[in-house]
Amino acid sequence: MQWVKDGLVVPGEQLAQAWGLTRQALAPAADRGEVFAVKIGNRLYYPQAFLALDRETVATVCRALGDLGASEKLMFWLREHGVLGGKGVAAALDAGVAVAKVERLAAAWARERGAARVAAAA
Repeated sequence: MQWVKDGLVVPGEQLAQAWGLTRQALAPAADRGEVFAVKIGNRLYYPQAFLALDRETVATVCRALGDLGASEKLMFWLREHGVLGGKGVAAALDAGVAVAKVERLAAAWARERGAARVAAAA
């Protein structure tokens, strides 16, 4: 799959290692809506953007995306957003954009795409 070749998604082991977790610890976090993975073949891959961020920031943004499908959530993370100065989510957060602003954008993105359950942004 192109996302893997391009390095846009990484295996769970890589994310778990970056966060100091076991790979098994990612599943409950996904169940809580704090992370998500896309299934490619028989493996789960996580957005590469997660590696540059702390768990709490990723969880805040992922929860705001509600119950959108994994591919729609991935598009949110990969896309450059005008409201974030034309940057992707991780780059914007790295540049000092407030997590709350990204959280509101994520909730709006989910609503526009018809998510049934969207976390209320502060």
